[in-house]
Formats: sequence, C-alpha cells, structure tokens
Amino acid sequence: MAGAGTARRRAAVMVARTALAGVLGSLALLAASPAVATAALPAADTTPVPVLVDSTVDQVAAALKQDPVIVEQVMGNGDAAGAHDRLRDVIDGSDAPIYVVIGSTPRGLGESDPANDLAVRLRSRLGAGIFIIALTHGPPRHAAWGVPEATQYSNAVYDAYKKMLPLAYPDVDWETYDSENRPRGLSDVAYAQIAATVAAGGAPWGIDDTALEEIATASWAPLPEELPRSYDAATPGGRWVVGTVVGLSVLLVGLRLVLWATASRKARQRSTAEATALTPTRLDLADLVARAERTTTKLADELAGASSSPYADAAVGYRTAAEAVLRDLEDLSLPEDKARYGTQLRDAVGALVLANAGRHELGRAGKGGGTERYVPCFFDPLHGRAFHTVSAPGRAAVDVPACRRCSETVSSGGTPRALIFPPVRRRQLRPYYEESTVWARTGYGALDDELWRAVVADRAGVDR
Repeated sequence: MAGAGTARRRAAVMVARTALAGVLGSLALLAASPAVATAALPAADTTPVPVLVDSTVDQVAAALKQDPVIVEQVMGNGDAAGAHDRLRDVIDGSDAPIYVVIGSTPRGLGESDPANDLAVRLRSRLGAGIFIIALTHGPPRHAAWGVPEATQYSNAVYDAYKKMLPLAYPDVDWETYDSENRPRGLSDVAYAQIAATVAAGGAPWGIDDTALEEIATASWAPLPEELPRSYDAATPGGRWVVGTVVGLSVLLVGLRLVLWATASRKARQRSTAEATALTPTRLDLADLVARAERTTTKLADELAGASSSPYADAAVGYRTAAEAVLRDLEDLSLPEDKARYGTQLRDAVGALVLANAGRHELGRAGKGGGTERYVPCFFDPLHGRAFHTVSAPGRAAVDVPACRRCSETVSSGGTPRALIFPPVRRRQLRPYYEESTVWARTGYGALDDELWRAVVADRAGVDR
C-alpha cells in the first residue's frame, strides 16, 4: 500500500510539472502572437460583421435581428447563398420566430458545446423562439423556447434526421452495413433545412415524406469530405487562448491531485466503526422531482421578463440544463430497481440545484451583480447555500464551501453529515462526493463555477 501511495504522489507531481510546462509554452505563444502582443482586445460593440469568428454574441444577435438566417461560405457546402434563400423560404411566415446560424464559431463561447452555448445566449438577447445552430466546432444543435411542446419538436427533428439518412444514401444496406464504412452523414445545411422545415410547420411537429425526400436527394445534402473544423484555430490569438486555458486547467487538476495524494492516509481513511455507521440520506424521488419542476417553471417565468445580461445568459443555461435532466426523469423508477433509482435520485437533486442556481443568477442581475454566485453546501447541496469555507475532513489543505450548520460541525471537531445515496451493494455506501458522477466531480456546483456547462457537456458525452 505504501508503494501505491508513493506512486500516486509521483503521478500527481508529474501531472503538475507537465501542466506547468504547458502553461509556460502557452505564454510563449502569447508573446509570439502579434495580434495579442501589440494591442488590447477591442471594446465590444453590436455592429454586425460578416465573419462570425470575429464576432461577439451581441454582434450575432444584432445581425439576426436584420436577417434571421446567417450562412457563411465556409459552412455553406458550396452554395451559401442558395442555402440562405432556401432557409428563408421555409421560415418566412412561421408562427414562432426561427433563427438559423451556420458558420464559424464566434468569440467567447464554451469549448465543450459552443452551438448550445450560442443558442442559450441568443435566447436571452432575442427572446423566445427556435434556434438552429451549426458551427465549425462541436455538433449542431436545435433548441426551442416559448413554443408548444418544445421537447416534441426536438424529438421530431432527430426522427426526421434518422429517417433521411437512408434516403440520402440509397445504395447502403442500413441493416447490414459495416459501421466502420458507414456514410459520413448529412451536411450542416441539410440538418438546418430539416430542423427549419419541422419548426416552420408548428405543433404537432413533423415533416412530410415529400419534403424529406426533396432534401435528402439534393446535391448539398451529403456531408462533404473536407470539413472546415479548424477554421477558427488559425485566428489571431486562438492558439494561445486554447493553450493557456488547457494548460491552466491541467495545472489546477495536477495541484489538486498533489494535495489529495499527500494528505495523511490516516486522516483520509474512515475507521471501521465510522464506515459501518454510515446510512443513506432519506430522500423521496417523487418529491425531489416535483420541487425541481416547480423551481424550473418559476425560473422559466422569470426569464420571460428578464432583460439581456450576462446573468440572464447564465440563468438560461441553468434552465436548459435543468430541463435536460428533468426530461430523463419523466418515467420514475421504484426503489427496488436500485441502480436506476439511485441514478434518478442523483439527477433529481442536480435538477433542483440547477434551477435554484438559475433563479439566483436572475437575482444577481436585479442587484447589478452585487451578490455572489449560488454555491451549494459541498457536504449536502440540499442544505442550501454555502456561506463559509472549511477544510474538508480527511483532506489536507482542501477547502470546500459549507452551510452554517456544517461549518459549525467542522469547527467543533466533528464531521458533517454528507449526502449519501442508497447503494446497489452495502459495501458501496459512501458520501456522494466520493463517487465518479458529474455531480461528484462538481460538488453539485460547489466546486464548479458553471455547473450547467458541466452537466450539458456530460449529457452530450463531451469532455469539458
């Protein structure tokens, strides 16, 4: 065991050293970048510019107010003007506002899922509507706010996309094809045309076979062999921004590993008596889901009247993440199905925290940012907001946010009662933060400033 502990410490130190080298290398790129070394970043404005990669979200929103369809040549599959006109023909006259953006990735978006991030931010600037986004980085996305049966709209687009693949590639035997040699899929303009056609039809959402076949057999429907996915990597400052962010992230992870690895083994290991005394937290799945749904509904109502601001952007993100989690909780499990029931309990707590955090962000907007972000108690997020920082018991030099009750417990030499979910097997009984879920990694937002991004990325299967 001693050898294993030494190995962990060495590995952690190596991670930190490697990350530090990466940061230094990134700083060297920064110094070598003339766009950064010679001038400060220009002040933000709302003047539309033709190239999305040089635009801010505000500029994209301003451009969409003039024309709800943006198709850049870099993503137009050889006919950007034609793609633009086809999309305008479809969406003009629709009951709900429909916005389409196909092009290079604008500045200031999250790296894990920029299309979804842009949709969320545009929603806070343009109001309710349907947003169809395809960028040079990440998968395309479609999102709807303020329309009937928004979830059904999303499902209808996915169903149409899957139905269209055999039409676009009729020579493929889709029941016996070799997955390694499958067709590349559909182009971004074809995806947008499907999503826009479904959106323009309104509820009940769908697309007729004739329209679907017309899109599928068009010359612009198949995905091109060469994709401009590195387009914005060559922009001024792009290399050093990515390198520095990645380097700093790895450095922080490495330092955290060092702190964890060098903590006293004796302090980190619970005694047999203490481990035996652990009991699951009493939780009611149906009640948690109901509370999360009520809070998310309140958040949606408050967002409808909110003005555009960075806090409103964040609130929309939290609402999007909460709704995504709640969609997976429509069919609740019974406690007898231990694995699925446990997963749903974790998600229900997460949905409630996300909704509370979103409402708090809107409150910050009303106070001009005068309050801190919503940070839940690390030990049990159901305790509410954390107002103190304490050293985590058993983790040397690791400070975590805590509510007043948990803070007082630590101050008196005790161990706070942590959130513990019912395990599949008794020997797996442990505090939630020792698990390997996105909720554990983020401490339900106690350890992550933007919980909603982590949740969206996790559900999309993207590393953040």
